[in-house]
Amino acid sequence: MQHTLLSAKQIIRQSVRWLWGLGLVLLAVSAQAQGSVSAQAQGSITVNGTVSDKETGKGLPGVNVVVKGLTRGTVTDGDGRYQLSVSGTNAVLVFSSVGYVSQDVTVGAQTAINVQLASDNKSLNEVVVLGYTTTTQKNLTGSAQAVSAKELKDVTANNVGQMLQGKAAGVFVGNSSGDPRTPPKVLIRGIGTLTASSDPLYVVDGVIGGIPNPSDIESITVLKDASATALYGARASNGVIVVTTRRGTAGKTQLSARFNKGVGYLSLGNFRLTNGQELYDLQKAVFQRDRPTGVLNDYLPTPEANANTNWFDIAFRPATNTLAEVSASGGSDKTRFFLSGNYYQEDGILKGTGLNRFGLRLNFSHNVSDKFRVSMNTAGTLTRGIDNSNGSLYGAYTYLPYDDPYYNGVPYNPITGAKKWYGRDNANFVYNQQFNTFKENTLAGDVLLKAEYDLLPWLSFSTTNRGQTTVYGSESSQDLRGNAAADVLGRLSNYNSRIYTLLTSNLFKFRHSFGEGHSLDGLAGYEYQTNYFQSLSATGKGIFSGLNILDATSQPESIGGNKMDNAFQSYLMQANYGYKEKYLFTTSFRRDGSSKFGRNRRYGNFYAVGLTWIASNEAFLNNNTTLNNLKFRLSYGTTGSASGMNGYRVDGTFDGGVSDYASQGLYSLTGQYAGIPSATPVRIENPDLSWEVSNNANIGVDATLWNRLNVSVDAYNRLTNDLLFNRPLQGTSGYASITENVGAVRNQGLEIVLSADILQNTPLKWRAELNAGLNRNKVTALYGDRTFVANNMRPFALDMPLNSWYMRRWEGVDPATGDPLWQKVNADGTTTTTNNYNEATLQFIGSNANPKLFGGIRQVLSWKGLELNVFFTYAAGATIYNGDRNLFDNDGAYDRYNLLALQSGWSRWEKAGDVATHPKYVIGGNKNSQRPSSRFLENGNYLRLRNITLNYDLPKSLLNRAKLNGVRLSASADNLFTITKFSGIDPDVTETGEVGTKYPFSKKFVFGVQLNF
Repeated sequence: MQHTLLSAKQIIRQSVRWLWGLGLVLLAVSAQAQGSVSAQAQGSITVNGTVSDKETGKGLPGVNVVVKGLTRGTVTDGDGRYQLSVSGTNAVLVFSSVGYVSQDVTVGAQTAINVQLASDNKSLNEVVVLGYTTTTQKNLTGSAQAVSAKELKDVTANNVGQMLQGKAAGVFVGNSSGDPRTPPKVLIRGIGTLTASSDPLYVVDGVIGGIPNPSDIESITVLKDASATALYGARASNGVIVVTTRRGTAGKTQLSARFNKGVGYLSLGNFRLTNGQELYDLQKAVFQRDRPTGVLNDYLPTPEANANTNWFDIAFRPATNTLAEVSASGGSDKTRFFLSGNYYQEDGILKGTGLNRFGLRLNFSHNVSDKFRVSMNTAGTLTRGIDNSNGSLYGAYTYLPYDDPYYNGVPYNPITGAKKWYGRDNANFVYNQQFNTFKENTLAGDVLLKAEYDLLPWLSFSTTNRGQTTVYGSESSQDLRGNAAADVLGRLSNYNSRIYTLLTSNLFKFRHSFGEGHSLDGLAGYEYQTNYFQSLSATGKGIFSGLNILDATSQPESIGGNKMDNAFQSYLMQANYGYKEKYLFTTSFRRDGSSKFGRNRRYGNFYAVGLTWIASNEAFLNNNTTLNNLKFRLSYGTTGSASGMNGYRVDGTFDGGVSDYASQGLYSLTGQYAGIPSATPVRIENPDLSWEVSNNANIGVDATLWNRLNVSVDAYNRLTNDLLFNRPLQGTSGYASITENVGAVRNQGLEIVLSADILQNTPLKWRAELNAGLNRNKVTALYGDRTFVANNMRPFALDMPLNSWYMRRWEGVDPATGDPLWQKVNADGTTTTTNNYNEATLQFIGSNANPKLFGGIRQVLSWKGLELNVFFTYAAGATIYNGDRNLFDNDGAYDRYNLLALQSGWSRWEKAGDVATHPKYVIGGNKNSQRPSSRFLENGNYLRLRNITLNYDLPKSLLNRAKLNGVRLSASADNLFTITKFSGIDPDVTETGEVGTKYPFSKKFVFGVQLNF
């Protein structure tokens, strides 16, 4: 299949021409610079020395030693020693390391320079990785927040989203399931689309893509505003998550081993169903009131036959989790490496679910010469998942307590058994779990090769090339002995898919200082990426029991497959100007093209500008003892969205993005006419289909007070236009819809990050951190003269927030009759109540599922070798729909399902005059009281103790005897408690705000040990 952007031949020709042109440029530049380089070499000086910690006097490994204004430099070895050749006596060496105050030293006539670095509690000089570039926290012009590995790994998590929850302001992480195989939903600064993907872009080790294995992560930087994200242009509208993996430092080889073991338990929050006796008493009273006595004996079990089964106890279990990591790192001043292997295992608390993941990584870098550097990052993971629950999650919520899953000690089959089964579905998941299985395997590999060459002291060229592949396979087996496939004598389904991604990123980077206090740096480059997806599925029936193979003896039931591909081409540039470390100006531009879009608007231009004033470097604030740092930031720019990168996930589900061929007129070739394969038109061509475009404005201020309180505040306005939307067409057109750029959504918000070293110069140290994100969302345009577009309970409406609830308004219970009541809006605008569900008025309720405030709170106490870390997450302002209650808070409509127990403050109507929250219980239902309405909307506020960890570092006196560099013991608990009024299991949900029969989160207890050699 040919790309619609560039064909394979065009790619090869263009690459050859580009590389040939680059070679000519390199030759010309090298020839031009040869004379000056030779002259500089004549005056070169070799400088060496030691960099040490000012407080302890010990040598510091991994300190960057760079010639100011140039790209040339080195790092210190394991003992803090370094050696570097510099040109001329006027050269200035910059010594910098994470957590220390940088120092500038003029070489002069010195050949030995020893430096002591002071600890920097404010972390203003910490390196912030922005993907293509790096900067310091002090010189950061955009809105970006870095999160260290220590902060990320305090929770038990197998994906980046769970690690990030509550760690970065403005980053909302919602969880739809506690299944360890299900990743959460990550939103940065709200939802900026109607129907397309709102997922952020992931960048690993500098370029798009990669494998963000939690065990390998060194740090994460969340890029939020246009100034920070614009270099990623067309795919940065939803923000960018930059992942940096661990790497080696010069010095003695360091070995590390970490082992965690834990167990998870079911946590139901405020949720409780009735037990067998409670349900029996309620239904017996109703029968005696409304039905003949004889019916009661057939309908309800006798007290002796009431099994009083707790189906949650049957479906769930205590579940173990294990993390094992081994790594080695080290090298010399020229060669550095990091090698790791890791294993993660988590059994789901729902029986029959879980995953195992094996991971390997090798990061290697080598300085071929002072000018030429190469590196290779490789990673691979094998993930195995199972789901043999067979409906047990749904069954735990709905099965009647009257029924016993066992009969004479063996699982009972309600279909064929002689014992009476009272449940509505006539199913027993305990029986079905014996015969039905699902398993999946995912093998992912990633290779990144990078070469960097210094063309001039101030100019370098780098080429980064990534190849990534994911191979997925799943198998679903339904044994003929079970009920699911008994009619076809067994069923077996196989699904296999492959994804290939190739990317090349080629950059010229420059850095130059001139005059008095002037600096200029930036980059220019070209990128090309191609993605390919292929799948094949087959289902057979008539499978011999226990034989999980599709062979000639089985009969074909269905077969399917898919092939998709897309390509992206980009040109990018950035320039940053600084003056005396007071005024910083940055500008960037990117032009992106994608095969996904129409031939008339395939390319989009995206830009950003940013201005920073470091006021604390001004003379009038330079020596202020109260205000140690004050920085103002202002930025504006545009970013785009291709709405998903690959179109399809590896398991075959669509990633929510625009289809690879959404702009093209397509035919379906799946039908037949008179036995001959035929084509049917299914999509109208749209040659003008293009990018969603976000216009982002951001203003921010950073301050440090009394050398202990750090404050960062950002206010933003994000308007996303040209939203990708499937506009419905009239039936006479022969097509259901056409994909177009219509509508706009605005997000406005405020982000606050506070951190304070409350106690810092005492044996007991106390650090407190808080981050908060506030976001308001509104649809500002639809299409044509439309002000309303249906979308179930959350339609799109002009001047309304996304995820606004649109349903019948619940008016409570009629005290006289016990009937349900809803609101009816009359033609004259007045309102009355009605007990007729169909007469009630559909309307906006005035609430939505978007949290108005969310974030995290961290407290860290340390004393000698002990450290206590307490981390909370919270959300407020969201109204969520507890759809579970449609099924089992139904007032008798589904009387063959279990019933939600009345919670504190709830009551059920029994007699005239009762003021109750729940209508009269009637077998068969009370006038549709269980149907969707605002009755089931609930407050989604919560405060969760996400993690508490106690660490202990063994004293060095003991370590020296054992010849160890460090031993850390840890004990932690995840999800220990949640404060909420929500009646369901968990109010932590995705942006849709809908809660169904949710897989609960587990309460985990984990113990660990880490050894450093």
